Amino acid sequence: MAAIASSQYSMRRPSIRQLDSRSLQFSENGTFQISIFEDLHFAENATDDAMTKQVMRSILSDEEAQLVVLNGDLISGDAIQGSGSSDYIHEVVSPLVEINQAWASTYGNHDCQDNLDPSKDIFDQEKQYPTKAIFREPRLESQIITSWFTPHDDLSGPPALLLWFFDSRGGRNATNRDSSMTPGVREDWVDESVVEWFVQKNANLTSEFGCPIPSLAFYHIPAHAMFEYQAKGVSRKRTPGINGETVVSQGSGDTEYTGQDSSFMNALLNTTGLLATFSGHDHENDWCFKWDNNTIDQNITGTGLNMCYGRHTGYGGYSNVARGARQILINRTDLESQVRTWIRLEDGSISAPVTLNATYGKDKYGITFSDKRIQFSGASSPYEAPYLFFYIWASFWVLTLWRR
Repeated sequence: MAAIASSQYSMRRPSIRQLDSRSLQFSENGTFQISIFEDLHFAENATDDAMTKQVMRSILSDEEAQLVVLNGDLISGDAIQGSGSSDYIHEVVSPLVEINQAWASTYGNHDCQDNLDPSKDIFDQEKQYPTKAIFREPRLESQIITSWFTPHDDLSGPPALLLWFFDSRGGRNATNRDSSMTPGVREDWVDESVVEWFVQKNANLTSEFGCPIPSLAFYHIPAHAMFEYQAKGVSRKRTPGINGETVVSQGSGDTEYTGQDSSFMNALLNTTGLLATFSGHDHENDWCFKWDNNTIDQNITGTGLNMCYGRHTGYGGYSNVARGARQILINRTDLESQVRTWIRLEDGSISAPVTLNATYGKDKYGITFSDKRIQFSGASSPYEAPYLFFYIWASFWVLTLWRR
């Protein structure tokens, strides 16, 4: 049974949440698919917002995801002036609401700025919708907006999969939305209290169900291990994907990196059954890697954890790569051993399909990824257009005649 029945929800904004973890189920053929929309960056201008919604609708049409994850930087808060801060999130989620698509969110550094409060202007607005999956830890509300929920294979049984969502924070305190806040930047790493909560909550769930539950984790700013992997050299064949900019990891945005996310990385590594993590933030990267080496800065040894970027989805924000969204496909029969993932691009093509399994990072995929440039029409790269080759040939012919 699909996770969300289209007849179950209306377009109204309810006062209470109607979607819970048991509404998210594996399909009849035993699969569960997630689409990740990264770095949407709404509010920079109306044209970009309209194009971003076009990308979202195209990908939602091409894929059959039970859940969409909005993985940070939903809104460019630094572009918002004056009032109306809470209006933008309704534009962000409109392509999802149109088709009654279930979604969950993390927030990024651009989601907290002088005129944008992620709690008041985003979270409180999102939770009005019936298809927003929300599991917020009350005692942590002052620190973060973090959640977890559990897709089920069988409504009468234990959860088949845990999905963890972390707030990597960053940005600036929303002083224009809350006068009690102190002006200044926010720390751009997962808070220590959240790490403690995560470790304890996971232990409680393991105890409750008698065994570790396979899981995935989502957060906006990548962990420092991704920076160190990139510094050693990203393999185009073993870890295919675009690699267009230096990783800006947790703890290195507005401060010098001194291991601020060490506790978080250790907690991830020590989570039995954690299949992969997913982050964004760096718009021109979309590769995955398997962390099985030491980090030089903190001497933390990887245990084979898969770490992935998504793909820049929004037309807001920098980069000129073709927009898209990472897809995650899990099959109930091999849930504990592998995760299939690929990038669906705005033109409908697929980039960098890989399988995150025991041999990922050793397997050779060939050059299977696309670094197409954006096209304002949503079309394919101009370098693939037949007429471009004609113009190149004609220019060469004219130049040859002129030189004669």
